[in-house]
Amino acid sequence: MARPWRIQFPDAIYHVTARGNNRQAIFLLDSDRHDFLLLLARASDRFGLQLFAFCLMTNHYHLFLRTPDANLAASLQWLNATYTARFHRRHRRNGHLFQGRYKSVLVTDEAHWFHLSMYLHLNPIRARLVDDPADYQWSSFRDYTRPTSRFPWLDRSTILSSYSPQETAARRFYRKECLSLSEKKPKFWEDWRNRVVLGSEEVLAELVKKYPPAGRAEAVPAFRRAARPPVEVQAELVQVSRALGQVGEGRKKRGDLPVRLAAYYHLVEQRGMSLTKVGAAMGVSVYAVSKGLARFRQRLAEDKDLRDKIKAMSNVQL
Repeated sequence: MARPWRIQFPDAIYHVTARGNNRQAIFLLDSDRHDFLLLLARASDRFGLQLFAFCLMTNHYHLFLRTPDANLAASLQWLNATYTARFHRRHRRNGHLFQGRYKSVLVTDEAHWFHLSMYLHLNPIRARLVDDPADYQWSSFRDYTRPTSRFPWLDRSTILSSYSPQETAARRFYRKECLSLSEKKPKFWEDWRNRVVLGSEEVLAELVKKYPPAGRAEAVPAFRRAARPPVEVQAELVQVSRALGQVGEGRKKRGDLPVRLAAYYHLVEQRGMSLTKVGAAMGVSVYAVSKGLARFRQRLAEDKDLRDKIKAMSNVQL
């Protein structure tokens, strides 16, 4: 399995998730969740973590945090290992509890901080566990919307202060905006699923230079994608059209489906662009790009001539 690219430096901010092995539950009882939160408090003190938000689901958890001491790996290793040992002892089990390593996304753009905390808090709504996030006690949403927080280690002021200097008004505005997002995903969500850094291309370029992965950098897919130069979309679309023997730039228009679908595939699979950026560049929705990718992959499976053309263009084994 390819290694994830871990970027650590003082005061880095992350969205962290860890899932149960084979999608199994990591929390069977409320006592498990209580225990995890106690360990989270200990981790905050032991490693100096600044915890902005959390959400504990049945088979995974989300954390939104800052590491003043550049120690994300050490803190998460301790948290997951300690919780696993206690979980197995309580339930008389053994083996792997978590599915491999945790996933972490470095959040470099402050504009994403606020909606990211809301995304965490809305997980129980999307999972249809509750109708109101305030009814779910295993996230920090209640602490953002009530006068007193249940957890002294939770830093809610960093996020709430952006809404109003008055705490009561800030809590009210936060709840209102959070609920307004309950039926839709943040615009950055598709990017987050496939990236290790959530922020501008300029910041990402600097991180590539400063914090390359240990060992063989070429063995880390996320680093290879990040290290690529910016994609010249129009030039790539012309290349796709020529490879397929058609004229045009690959934009959506009647009679041009093969080129357009091939362009989606080329930009996402061979040039490492996100679905969001491909959609923006080609004037279509993320959903359209996703569906187009599925259709083109089906065509590739059925059409050897098409496979040969795409292979010749990208020099990539399909």
